Amino acid sequence: MQLPTLQKDSPFSFAAAYGHPGDLKHKDRTGSRKQVGIIGGGIAGLTSAYELSLLGHEVTILEADDRLGGRIHTHYFSDGTYSELGALRIPANHRCVLHYIEQFNLPKRPFVSYNPAGFYYLRGQKVRQEYFSELKSSYNLAPTECIDPGVLYDNLLKELVDTLSDWEKWEMFSPTFTSSHLQQYDRMTFTQFFRDRLSADGFELVGHATGMIHYDRVSLLGGLIDFFAWYRAEQYQLVGGMETLVKAFGQRLPGKVQYNAKVNLIQMTDRGVRLRWDNLSSPKEQEFDYVICTVPTTALARIEFDPPLPEDQMQAIRGLGYSNAAKTIFHCTARPWELDDNIYGGGSFTDLPMEKCWYPSDNAILAEAGAENPRWVARDPELSHQPTAFTAAYRWESNARHFLSLEEGKRTEETLKEVKQLHGQIDKYVDDVVHCIWDEEAKPGSGAYAFFAPGEHERYQGPLCQPYPLEKPRVFFAGEHLGINHASVQAAIQTAVAAVIEVLEGDICWVSLGFGDK
Repeated sequence: MQLPTLQKDSPFSFAAAYGHPGDLKHKDRTGSRKQVGIIGGGIAGLTSAYELSLLGHEVTILEADDRLGGRIHTHYFSDGTYSELGALRIPANHRCVLHYIEQFNLPKRPFVSYNPAGFYYLRGQKVRQEYFSELKSSYNLAPTECIDPGVLYDNLLKELVDTLSDWEKWEMFSPTFTSSHLQQYDRMTFTQFFRDRLSADGFELVGHATGMIHYDRVSLLGGLIDFFAWYRAEQYQLVGGMETLVKAFGQRLPGKVQYNAKVNLIQMTDRGVRLRWDNLSSPKEQEFDYVICTVPTTALARIEFDPPLPEDQMQAIRGLGYSNAAKTIFHCTARPWELDDNIYGGGSFTDLPMEKCWYPSDNAILAEAGAENPRWVARDPELSHQPTAFTAAYRWESNARHFLSLEEGKRTEETLKEVKQLHGQIDKYVDDVVHCIWDEEAKPGSGAYAFFAPGEHERYQGPLCQPYPLEKPRVFFAGEHLGINHASVQAAIQTAVAAVIEVLEGDICWVSLGFGDK
């Protein structure tokens, strides 16, 4: 892919990199309306179907599950409280996501990503994050490491980002690189970068305080892109849960979805593409003019292509790694973290297997707007006495895999025991527990989100995104795994919009890979 001259010669801008192209009418080059099959009813599939339907094209979504949303999954309790099992927040620079939130008039509120009143629980010691210096006696730190571990993490990565030219920042979001710096960053692990710059204890402290320690399989480039895209970005959450976005799309697509439809064959024909799928009653098949495939590679690898996909594309599909993650939600009769600990939003971070917890942001308001150190207080003190749900544990990688091996009762027992290290009184308030381990969710494709291990960005990104067949393509791909910034709703939506443009134009539009199409 060639970068546009304007971007090559201009300062890097997330507004341009992550912007939505707006109304797609000008991309619709042919007068005939098309029949488009869309595999997957996650946010990428819904976006694709919505945009095509707006232009009068006939769409059919084939969803293997009995629900829409994929990895956007809000759990609603009977009293109306809710918490997120999947995607949790939206950075302000993720303009493709906000485009639809604004278009559908969905209410949002700030998500508290940092609260100094939250806890660190490290090496058996619990301290407020603002009093991190109390941890120094438990670690053998170098003088330069005796600062807030979150700040130290940010500083090291920001220094690395600042060494890149604007052109290199643009090229970070490209499938291949000319920059020797980016090539180097693609070939080493994220954690190795920190091991080379921190003492052993400094690495452990920063690793657990930020979650970085679990990025051992991720390339430095992948971690750097993730940091670059989220650094100091204001964040939001949707009032009513992330699934309000899914429902808004679904309400605009009546009769377009077939549930429990697991596609097993994508076959080229003289006129288009034949899809075959299984459902609860019998096998079915239908021919379409075009297909947009939005399922993750863990599900895509189980679909037969006739004729077969190119070998490099199949290798990328089979080789791409996914992170495991597990969340536990506690439903509580009141909010002890607010009543007893004055924590309103934000998170606490530990070296326990539970790793971290996230508190609801709905009752948080800044005591002093614009203050250098945020002080979050209660928006409504009475709300602290009301029922709510919160992310009691968010486990990654090896911790999530260990959790997967436990029986349901043991999962609850272990999580409750660990959360009590932060909030000793929590068991008096918990009356319901929900666990979600994304490696168990086979229908959307197991795994929480894609990641590139060292060397995989240049090896896999291009083949993953190429349409099928290469000459006169009829099948286009979209989804979080195709976005350069993985693990984001932005990547899913942005690649979906790009796939729609490819269908509308009837040719290859490589703008899809992250340049104003995570």
